[in-house]
Amino acid sequence: MRRESDRRRYANSPYAWLFQPYMGEELVALSCHGVEHGVLSVAAVPFTQRTIKTSDAYVMTLLPSEAAVRQFSLMLSQRQHQLQHVPQRTEIMDETNLGELVAHIGNRPLLGWGLRRQLSLLNQALNTHLDFTLPNAQVDLDLFNRRELQRRQPCIDPPVSLRHAAARFRIPLYSFSSLLDQASASALLYQRLQRLTD
Repeated sequence: MRRESDRRRYANSPYAWLFQPYMGEELVALSCHGVEHGVLSVAAVPFTQRTIKTSDAYVMTLLPSEAAVRQFSLMLSQRQHQLQHVPQRTEIMDETNLGELVAHIGNRPLLGWGLRRQLSLLNQALNTHLDFTLPNAQVDLDLFNRRELQRRQPCIDPPVSLRHAAARFRIPLYSFSSLLDQASASALLYQRLQRLTD
C-alpha cells in the first residue's frame, strides 16, 4: 500500500524511477550501523549471482548536522565509528547526500542480515530528509539462511549472527569487520545459499 501511494506521490519527482519494478539481475547487499548522536554509516555493495562488485561499493558515514559536528562528544563518536567501519567518505546527513545514496542503491532488491532492523536506521533518515522510505524488494539473509538450513539440516541450530553463518561456508568475517566486509560477506553467503537451492 505504502509503495503504491508513494509511486503516485512521486510520479513527477526525480525519485519516480525508484518506485518502478526492477527488471535486472543485480541486488544490493546492505550493511548499516548507527550510534548515539545520529551518526550513521552505510555500505551498499551491488552483486549478481556470479559477481560481487566491490569496486562499485558505496561506503559512507553520515553526520546529523553542521552544528552537531562541532560537539566534542560527537567528534569522539565519529572517530570511533570511522575506525570501526572505515567509510570511504564522511558527509552531512542532508537531502543531497541521502539522495546520492538512494540513487546508488536504485530500485534493485536489497539484501542484508537482519535487514528490517538495518533498514529502520536508514529509513528513519530518509523519511526525515526525503519524505519517503526505500520501496525496494527485500531479502532478509537471516530468514533465508534459517529456511534453507531447516530444509537441508533440520537438526542443526541456525547461526545467530552473520559471522557464524559465514563461518559455516568458510567466508572470512572477523568480529571487528568493517561495514564493507559485512556487506560483501552477505552477498557471498547469499550466492552460496542460492547455489544450494538450484
